[in-house]
Amino acid sequence: MKISITGKGSLGSLLEKLCWVLLFAGLVIVAALPWILDYYGSLFWQDLGTDYIRILLVLYPSAFMGLAVIWQLRKILVNVNGGNPFSLENARRVRSVSICCLVVGILFLAGIVPSLLAPMLGLAFLFLSALALVLSELVRQAAIYKEENDLTI
Repeated sequence: MKISITGKGSLGSLLEKLCWVLLFAGLVIVAALPWILDYYGSLFWQDLGTDYIRILLVLYPSAFMGLAVIWQLRKILVNVNGGNPFSLENARRVRSVSICCLVVGILFLAGIVPSLLAPMLGLAFLFLSALALVLSELVRQAAIYKEENDLTI
């Protein structure tokens, strides 16, 4: 059995639906973030104290950036499944993903979160930001070539 990658009833279509699930789950997690942090704080730290606010100041913007990334990816998948993967619109969306990853990377590198993992996450997000920036340029150039090709008789 061969599964199609894009189009109706494809893997891309499934991922597009999964984005809605992830958006809903993400909103629930954002709403419950203070309680989640309290729970994990009680497991791993005796007292979060002033770190509690500092951690929330990183987690909330990071969560909103994550939701924005999922939203942009969903819109990209809509275009891909609709047969229009190489568009300037998709290039802008990938660039937006890059900016969101950059913000998260900077937040985690700022050293606000008292964890050894935070700087590694920050570097990983900076790498993803650079990668998405390169991919946005790739999609932009492909869209330009496609437009020129479509105009050729």
